Amino acid sequence: MSNCIIINGGTDNPEDYGKINRTLGAYRIASALNDVGYSTFVFDFINEFNTDEIIKILDKHIDNETLWVGFSSSFFWPKKKNSHVHLNPRELDEMYWTGYDEIEKIIKHIKQNEHVKLIYGGAKTPYLLIDTNIDYYVLGNSDVSILDITDYLAKKKLSIEHCESITINEKIRYKIDSFKYPEPKMDNLSTHWWDKKFNILPNESLPMELARGCIFKCKFCNYPLLGKKKGTYLRSTDEVRDELVRMYESHGTTTYYLTDDTFNDDNDKIEALHNVFTSLPFKPKFSAYLRIELLHKYPHQAQLLAEMGLMGTFFGIETLQHQSGKAIGKGMHPNKVKDRLYWLKEQWKNKVNMSAGFILGLPYDTYKYFYDLMTWSLDSDNPLQEVLFYPLMIFPHGKNNDLDRYISEFSLNPEVYGYVGKNNEIWSLPSQGLDFNICKSIANDYNIMRRDRDKFSAFSMNNMLNIGISLEHLLKHTQVEIRQMYNIKEMNDIQINEYKKMLMI
Repeated sequence: MSNCIIINGGTDNPEDYGKINRTLGAYRIASALNDVGYSTFVFDFINEFNTDEIIKILDKHIDNETLWVGFSSSFFWPKKKNSHVHLNPRELDEMYWTGYDEIEKIIKHIKQNEHVKLIYGGAKTPYLLIDTNIDYYVLGNSDVSILDITDYLAKKKLSIEHCESITINEKIRYKIDSFKYPEPKMDNLSTHWWDKKFNILPNESLPMELARGCIFKCKFCNYPLLGKKKGTYLRSTDEVRDELVRMYESHGTTTYYLTDDTFNDDNDKIEALHNVFTSLPFKPKFSAYLRIELLHKYPHQAQLLAEMGLMGTFFGIETLQHQSGKAIGKGMHPNKVKDRLYWLKEQWKNKVNMSAGFILGLPYDTYKYFYDLMTWSLDSDNPLQEVLFYPLMIFPHGKNNDLDRYISEFSLNPEVYGYVGKNNEIWSLPSQGLDFNICKSIANDYNIMRRDRDKFSAFSMNNMLNIGISLEHLLKHTQVEIRQMYNIKEMNDIQINEYKKMLMI
């Protein structure tokens, strides 16, 4: 039985895409709780279970010692919405990524245990404080605040710090602001993947957190902890090595996707971690977010990353329009960006799949620029194995400080950059004759045009490795070819069934 239970979501990937993809947050919280003596159970891939199976598993872990059951909102239950009439049905469906009928049945079953509280946390929490069944809503990274909440529910303290009451449909509930707690100590931030209650599959590729935050402050970015000082929020290299070895010894894990916002933002960090990764008793492989400007400034990082085991990366290049780049804090000249990408292709010699994202609709974008960008992306010698296009997102904001923490500078001050309209992401850029719908349509068309040549890259490689696709094939073949070579749906089903067996379904 467990003091704390976290229900975690699967992925909304289609059947022809790998579905075994753990998210870090739930396991980081569980590890923090384990460190102070609480027993935890993480119930993952929730969308692969039917309601009766979910209840059956929960009954194996809920008893008189259980303090709370939590829902991790970031990647919860991405199924087709099929709810019937409820109070605020659209919002409740969105809150759980599925029809609320199924969730309500699960919640009612949990609530039969009157002493068990319900907690809702994760990235979506600030936007959806609407379900009266939830007792506590937790905002932000909660691996510190959750200890405070749990101690209170265990009657070890008289109150929860930074807790305020909120009213939902005339009922009093509570909101805990994790941003008001200190950041956890970075030299004690291990995630206990070897914990048997985590039910990790053999050789599973897993997420690793080596640092938090980013030293940059790009104007379109809505992540917290931007603009951190170099050398801060870094984990101890000794602890990182210990975690890697324990993951290998307990599950045979040798591949990882690194969750750092920008893995190569600190050259000293890369050199220190190079010593760790190259001294392991096995050959690791990993995917990570990288910044092209830093590989231009520190070209020796290319060799270090290759020696460490880099297999896939995502570059947030965002634009090859120089004026737009300077406007968003990406000032490197597009010609230098391209030259460095071609150079990396030669350096890594088809042993690293490179992916990049491009935002359409930045302040100086034009239709001609869009055409030139697409033409370059379709060149036969283009150095990128995957290219993704997105429309610029400008989110509404107001007097809600909880939401404004996640709002980019573009969303806070769109008029400064010539944008009109702030509501529901529908903006226009009169000076360029562009708007959200135009850019969304062009992005969709461009993604379709690239589809036949894209390879699985960056973090999608980990998903595919987790169902048994070979790294050799991922590096050599396109996504279309991989789908022709493998029965991906059947491979997904095998792994999900193995996970269910571990939970004794």
